[in-house]
Amino acid sequence: MSVGIACAREGSIGWDRVPGSRGGGRHWLGFIVCLVVLALLAVASVVVTPTAAGVAAIGAVPAGPAPAGLSPAGSGQALDAYGKLPLSFVPNAGQTDQSVRYYAQGSGFSFFFTQDKAVLSFAKGERGQALELHFLGSSPAASLEAGGSAPGRVNYLTAGGSHTNLPTYQQLTYRGLWPGIDMVFAGRDGSLKYEFHLAPGADPSTIRLGYSGADGLSLSPDGALLIDTPLGALRDSSPTSYQTIDGNQAAVESRYALEGHSYGFALGSYDRSQALVIDPALAYSTFLGGSGTDEGHEVAVDASGSAYVMGNTTSADFPTTAGAFDTTLGGVRDAFVTKLNAAGTAVVYSTYLGGSGDEFGLSVALDASGSAYVTGDTTSADFPTTAGAFDTALTGFGDAFVTKLSPTGSSLVYSTFLGGNGQDAGFGVAVDASGSAYVTGSTNSTNFPTTAGAFDTTLGGADAFVTKLDPTGSSLLYSTYLGGSGQDSGSGVAVDASGSAYVTGATTAADFPTTAGAFATTFNGGFFDAFATKLSPTGTSLDYSTYLGGSAGDEGYGVAVDAAGSAYVAGLTDSTNFPTTAGAFDTTFNGGVDAIVTKLNAAGSALVYSTYVGGSAFDFGLGVAVDTAGNAYVTGETSSINFPTTAGAFDTSSNGNTDAFLTKLSPTGSSLIDSTYLGGSGPDSGRGVAVDTAGNAYVTGITDSTNFPTTAGAFDTSSNGGTDAFVTKLSAGPGAPATLTLAPTAATNDVATQHCVTATVKDAAGSPTPNITVSFTVTGSVTTSSSDTTDVNGEAAFCYQGPELPGADAISAFADTNNDTAQDPGEPFAAASKVWTLPTTTPLCQVKTGTGGTITANNGDKATFGGNAQSNAAGNIKGQEQYQDHGPSQALKVKSMKILALTCNPQRTEATIFGRATINGQGSHLFRIDVQDLAEPGVGIDTYRILLGTGYDTGSHTLRSGNIQIH
Repeated sequence: MSVGIACAREGSIGWDRVPGSRGGGRHWLGFIVCLVVLALLAVASVVVTPTAAGVAAIGAVPAGPAPAGLSPAGSGQALDAYGKLPLSFVPNAGQTDQSVRYYAQGSGFSFFFTQDKAVLSFAKGERGQALELHFLGSSPAASLEAGGSAPGRVNYLTAGGSHTNLPTYQQLTYRGLWPGIDMVFAGRDGSLKYEFHLAPGADPSTIRLGYSGADGLSLSPDGALLIDTPLGALRDSSPTSYQTIDGNQAAVESRYALEGHSYGFALGSYDRSQALVIDPALAYSTFLGGSGTDEGHEVAVDASGSAYVMGNTTSADFPTTAGAFDTTLGGVRDAFVTKLNAAGTAVVYSTYLGGSGDEFGLSVALDASGSAYVTGDTTSADFPTTAGAFDTALTGFGDAFVTKLSPTGSSLVYSTFLGGNGQDAGFGVAVDASGSAYVTGSTNSTNFPTTAGAFDTTLGGADAFVTKLDPTGSSLLYSTYLGGSGQDSGSGVAVDASGSAYVTGATTAADFPTTAGAFATTFNGGFFDAFATKLSPTGTSLDYSTYLGGSAGDEGYGVAVDAAGSAYVAGLTDSTNFPTTAGAFDTTFNGGVDAIVTKLNAAGSALVYSTYVGGSAFDFGLGVAVDTAGNAYVTGETSSINFPTTAGAFDTSSNGNTDAFLTKLSPTGSSLIDSTYLGGSGPDSGRGVAVDTAGNAYVTGITDSTNFPTTAGAFDTSSNGGTDAFVTKLSAGPGAPATLTLAPTAATNDVATQHCVTATVKDAAGSPTPNITVSFTVTGSVTTSSSDTTDVNGEAAFCYQGPELPGADAISAFADTNNDTAQDPGEPFAAASKVWTLPTTTPLCQVKTGTGGTITANNGDKATFGGNAQSNAAGNIKGQEQYQDHGPSQALKVKSMKILALTCNPQRTEATIFGRATINGQGSHLFRIDVQDLAEPGVGIDTYRILLGTGYDTGSHTLRSGNIQIH
């Protein structure tokens, strides 16, 4: 995302975004087991000896001479490999406390494994934190085994001597920790993950883990485990469990089960004859900065999940890496480019980018090889450029720059100024499959470099520009002004597969260039309108260009494009009549300033959807990304305490001052799949967002919060003073419940049998939403209610016993997302129906209740009965029944009108007679008679009961006189 020319609320977050200015956080913790104890190794020197497949660790003392001809590029490759290197486990051969069997070291933390516990120690400056994870009730016979040789050997020099040629391992297993249950630890991308392997028949309820060193445990609304420590709360995402059956992976519902300072797991139904794996998930959040002012403006993500952050810093101690292009601050402010590994635990490379003047780094894009293309603006005459680049000299007061870094971050592939005699700034960059870079920004230079045949080669006022550089950065494939006679700025750019560039920004010009048939060809009034423009692949013409706004101020900040050519624009507005669409999430202005998200069709002629997103205060949409399903991810900042969030989101409450936010909209724009605050007690702003192929979102921005949410094991978990950048990865997961369906919607069953309904809850994208409470209610012939929690398939079940007489029920269910037991607006619901019918008559059955039978009814009255019912081979029935309650409690006479059904068990010891009867000579009432023929004679042994549709029920009682015979 780029900052543009628009005037947002000055001072709203402490960073300037004034028109024309240059440049101007389900918290997804990669909490990696949070096993912990403060126990530092007393090691004088660590030496890692790589094997042929190994890579020397950063800072390690080489075990022998360096390879001949090792170049900076080679060092960068080693650095990149280290960023992806899984943790390995080292045996204790006397170099640390004798209780430790194995240990592993990551970036800023260490793990230690003893026979009966696992511990993690980590520290920031002089502050340290320790937690111990104890295996409660575990078997004393459990063994700790290492497996999978890792590529490397470790040598230690300690005060007690040397420990050389120690092997390293990829995995540790506590085997038989509980009966039939192994706990497995493995390193992945510099972090530690753990899972439980359960043999067929093993009991998962025996797993119990206890913490010491933690202040307490709790569960978040989305089912994550929260571990409260003196340094803040750590978060472990809800577990994922599965079975592999016939080669297919079947999900198993699972959640944490807490008891004081310990926890285990509760699971739904699964095949206990098959093995089971319980695997908690991971994500990360980290500070990024030094002691000065650090700002993250945009983020990109590669195929392996590494995040690349572009921003700017005044910190002389901004974290850089050995071998990076530039490790020293050059002026008052430099741009920076930082690549984090996939786990967020380490920096793969990090470099300054600037000269002796002032730089803002505002946008980043990636090609398939992992080269980063960045843009921003500079006042430095000595900004680093490369030989043969398009422009190697500063032209005006400030120029835009375009720089391509090598995949290792160790060198510049090319770097060029881009500007004229005025002031120029690059706010957005995109790259196509051929490696051509597309840059947009703002300029007031009359001689900004344009190309012959480009759409517009003359400055109109202060204009936006769009420039396409060739893959070598040596020439312009096209370059054009874009604007009218007013003030115009391009803030974001995207490119489609055909090479068409999509640009958004803001304009004050009533004559901004639009195209016939575009959505809006007339300026809407106010100070600014947003715009959306699509340029032809050659830059010679506009495929479409449209205003986007209402009667007040509107600005476009970010743009993304999907495979179908639909453009998604994020921005902000204070127009009460900003164009929205029927059925969109929010069609009413909420007050202050609202974020906006608009999707245009491929022709730019109509809005697919357009919606406000915001609360009653100030909300700015500053970056947007789109996934392959058409879900839009928007980040920005909000000061609204009622910003719209979703049930189960990471943070549903404002943290004070201004927060960043991340909102995921459904493909139709009609609902929010996920929406969360992201921040601490100070001001926070989300500036850029990217999404990977799995739907994980990566957000960067700016924070002044010392308690901005971070995750254990992340690269930097403490504020560095002043303003920091942040990078947060939010794991893909289901959004808020949007639909609930019941199955079956209608059913017919025999009376007195069980009926079950299944509620399926899904988010707006159609993904199942687990861990949602579904409330069920039945009214009609049966009145009952219950609730169940959705499993990993989004399903919750409810079963109930049907009535003893025919009837009908209405079944309703709703997703109780806030667990208040009441159906609230927006909580999805559904209804179903149930009909209870008479059972099928048993052929060739006869029941004689005789005459003179007596019982004492439940009400204490003496009652008499008699009758006969029988069915033939075809199931046809005949017979008559009578019953009299002699009072005084409830005197009545029952005489059958028709026998409707007769059932007998195979042993002919039990039978039920259904029919209709008069009561006291009136009406037509359902009745049911249940009898037992247990012995002869029946007095004191056989039983009789009658139930009437009026609710009268004698209860089942042994005969005081008479006999029951079933044949």
